[in-house]
Amino acid sequence: MAGALPSSEAARAPRTLGSGALILVIAWWVGFNLRAVLLGVPPVLHRVQTDLGLDYTAAGLLTSVPILVLGLAALPGAALVRRLGGHRTVALGLLAVALGTPLRAAGGVVPLYTGTLLLAAGIAVAQPGLPLVMQWRFPTAVQRASITVTFGLITGELVAASITVPLLAPLTGGGWRGSFVAWTAPAALAAAAWLLVPADPPPAAAALGAAPATPRRRARLWWASTIFAAQSLTYFASNTWLPTAVSGGADSREATLGLVVLNGVQLPVTLVLLGTRRPFVRSRAFYAAAGALATAGVLGWLVAADAAVPLWAALIGAGVSMTFAGLLAYPPSVEAPAGVAGFTAVMLTVGYCAAFTGPLLGGVVLDLVHWRRAPFLVIGVAAVVMVIAGLRPPPSADAHGTGRSSADRS
Repeated sequence: MAGALPSSEAARAPRTLGSGALILVIAWWVGFNLRAVLLGVPPVLHRVQTDLGLDYTAAGLLTSVPILVLGLAALPGAALVRRLGGHRTVALGLLAVALGTPLRAAGGVVPLYTGTLLLAAGIAVAQPGLPLVMQWRFPTAVQRASITVTFGLITGELVAASITVPLLAPLTGGGWRGSFVAWTAPAALAAAAWLLVPADPPPAAAALGAAPATPRRRARLWWASTIFAAQSLTYFASNTWLPTAVSGGADSREATLGLVVLNGVQLPVTLVLLGTRRPFVRSRAFYAAAGALATAGVLGWLVAADAAVPLWAALIGAGVSMTFAGLLAYPPSVEAPAGVAGFTAVMLTVGYCAAFTGPLLGGVVLDLVHWRRAPFLVIGVAAVVMVIAGLRPPPSADAHGTGRSSADRS
């Protein structure tokens, strides 16, 4: 295999089933908490708004600003990886998450937003380091290890959205503050558990300097970033404007069902990908098919939004979850250690900035044409971009071996 890790370094990575399984469980738990602390906010947002007297703009910032921070702080996270290594950077990010999560409930508006910014920055810093650690610990099973983290991310989203109001808030007896505090223990546990994961080599030993900016590497970077941006816009804008597209409106049963299916279908799709031994992270057919599914779902909303709400939502959810999982596994599958964090950071920056602007553009179009399905015109453009970019084969590895084999021999 044309591996990115030198053979002497790869040999030092643990190969026993027990240690590998434990690391994967911890990686899943880390991914879980990197999303649960964020997705536990929307269910209680109206309570926060009422209690603190926030207007709608201020309330919206609690969910939109973290998305922007995830993009803007990713590149500083990659710089930390080059200085500290992947393991230490992830540990630092998890510590920020564990501190920022309870800070949100410590007082009034200032602690609320300070804690939100701190935990969002922690998530952004941790994300570029995770792929590097997964590449180091699982040099022959990068795809599976990376999808495990993604499975944790998606599980955290769904669990937080599902249990925060019916379980955590009543259980803690503290309303929204109690629910925020309740998510502190899992976040702290993730930070502590991460210390059990063996660290990757120091930056000098792993040659974590600046990765060579070869034409092929730049082409790979923008190929992946374009698709990631398109799927991010599709996902976040669909979540925002799906309730508006149905005839019953945001409070209707159809709107609720659509959101549940859009997000819920991601879990089984990612689980199937986790169990897939066939390599797919560098397959243009995989990304083109994912884009086609999302495009079909968007067309369904535009043509007949109320005819088959669960179907259209499922198609979009399946398409974006396939792309999301594949692209998060892409950098450690094709890059040498020196390039994994930086590659991941650029992709995340472009993607989350697109996610931030997608709902806004949908609203602009809706204001212009006054048609409840109009935001899906913007979403449709992004879905088509997914297909077009997916049909273009990802650039091959550089001749000096910065790319990795697409095989996942685990």
